[in-house]
Amino acid sequence: MSVAGPRYGRPVMRRAPRFSGDCARMPRMEFKLTYSTMFDPPAALHERFEAALAQLRRQLGRVYGHYIDGANRAAAITRESRSPIRRDWVLGHFPEATAAEVDAAMAAARRAYPEWRATAPSERYRILRRVAALIEERVYDIAAAIALEVGKNRMEALGEVQETADFFTVYCSDHERGNFDHALPDDPLQGFRSHN
Repeated sequence: MSVAGPRYGRPVMRRAPRFSGDCARMPRMEFKLTYSTMFDPPAALHERFEAALAQLRRQLGRVYGHYIDGANRAAAITRESRSPIRRDWVLGHFPEATAAEVDAAMAAARRAYPEWRATAPSERYRILRRVAALIEERVYDIAAAIALEVGKNRMEALGEVQETADFFTVYCSDHERGNFDHALPDDPLQGFRSHN
């Protein structure tokens, strides 16, 4: 997961993620987010995060429902959620499931399970890698939401979201190889050696 160029903190060129909202109009990123590349990030990282944050703040206070059996559904009960950063920021009104809503979700899961159970591993890998790609495309949008919801700073929020995308791709590769015990690359920290 760690990638860095010859100079400490300089990112290696990698496929850049796409973004929604205001971020879509910004130039493509030419580095992969990792905890190591974020020690000395380019200005574009901050520009993209600020754009995603501004977009998100315009949507504060919305009412959210459930997603059950492939469809959005209004929730019978919602609860207000406020940011720990500023308690006067209402992030939104989020669903609290009733017993009937939980039953509907469980019934949908039971109906979906036989098809998933019969899905070939190669197709599961394809689906899960698509999940990783979608997370990576939305890394700034999701990180901005985490920062407002949990109070993390931008670098921790960005690192957490990218790590989630990497989780899917790494474990798909591990499962394909049938090998769950392997050495990770050394961290690219100048003057240090680390082995994992």
